[in-house]
Amino acid sequence: MSTESGDPYAADLDLVRRAIAGDGEATGAVLERLGCVPAILRSLHRRLGAPLRADELAEVDQSALAALWSKLAGFEGRATLESWAFRFVQLELHKALDRRRRRARLTLLDGDDLAELSAREEGAPAFDPTILHTAIAKLGPPTSDIVSERHFGELGFDEIARRRGESVSTIKARYYRGLERLKALLEPHLRTES
Repeated sequence: MSTESGDPYAADLDLVRRAIAGDGEATGAVLERLGCVPAILRSLHRRLGAPLRADELAEVDQSALAALWSKLAGFEGRATLESWAFRFVQLELHKALDRRRRRARLTLLDGDDLAELSAREEGAPAFDPTILHTAIAKLGPPTSDIVSERHFGELGFDEIARRRGESVSTIKARYYRGLERLKALLEPHLRTES
């Protein structure tokens, strides 16, 4: 939905600004739009092999919503409100996985059940999913966002280009350069076959 200025996200920016200013109707609309958070979280969680318990997932849902609301004034209208929310959910899920990994390390140090912590299902990734998200974050914006949108958001190059206001060839170039850097970052973590 384009506006007169040609900015496709101007309506979202206006909505957020009105909500921040105290417009009750705009606040309700923003909250309704942020109703996408649980669905985004479930989708990302499934793609990671559903490593968190239901209570941990509920905590991530709440922390993502709290983070979104507290940072609402930082929304710059460079993407849809839902795309902006996706990044927050992704970061909060990453933090939860990091916390879980730290707790597992402490449990190991305390001598608890090593077998349960080290058990992996057949076909599991060769490295912890948090390593993947850390590596993607190291790519830095906009490359990290493009890789995330392509893989976790399941967006095509055309859609990513449209959302970012850039050419498809620019998006593809950043994406493929990002994949090369990502491969180098992940190389040390890949399982070596004996």
